[in-house]
Amino acid sequence: MNHLGAFTQQGRFIFGQGKRWLADLNDNHLALEPIAGTKTAGWLVGHLAVTGDFGRRLCGLTPMCPKEWRALFNPGTFPSLDRSIYPPMSVLCEAVGNVYRDFFASAPSASDDVLALPNPYTPAAGAFPTAGDFAAYLMTGHLAHHFGQLGSWHATAGLRKIGVPVAD
Repeated sequence: MNHLGAFTQQGRFIFGQGKRWLADLNDNHLALEPIAGTKTAGWLVGHLAVTGDFGRRLCGLTPMCPKEWRALFNPGTFPSLDRSIYPPMSVLCEAVGNVYRDFFASAPSASDDVLALPNPYTPAAGAFPTAGDFAAYLMTGHLAHHFGQLGSWHATAGLRKIGVPVAD
């Protein structure tokens, strides 16, 4: 087992906390921008799917998400207000669940040689020089950041129930 085992435990916890933000999403939310300039739910869920899949690829695994999704959801892309360009929300939510379930299960078995390769995502290579370093970030900090955005999206879209506490 490589060093990613501890990070997968954290990632599973983060995903367990954040998956509540996926449960009530539907196609009406794909391109909904509750406050001008914020991310849409469709982009956030799609972005988590493709970046989690990139983390899997860093571990030497075959991609699960359609290649066409990268043009919609990769870093540097922007949310669209045209929901017709996105896959159905149910497909995106299923994909993000499948991607992270496999990422957490497979990452600890990734080869040390593969994880020691340079991080191919050069904008983050200074902070995360190896593939393994960046995979650990994608399954923890990056995941938590975007689930936080999705939680805020719920609040601004009016989907949080008044008087119902949000679990920490």
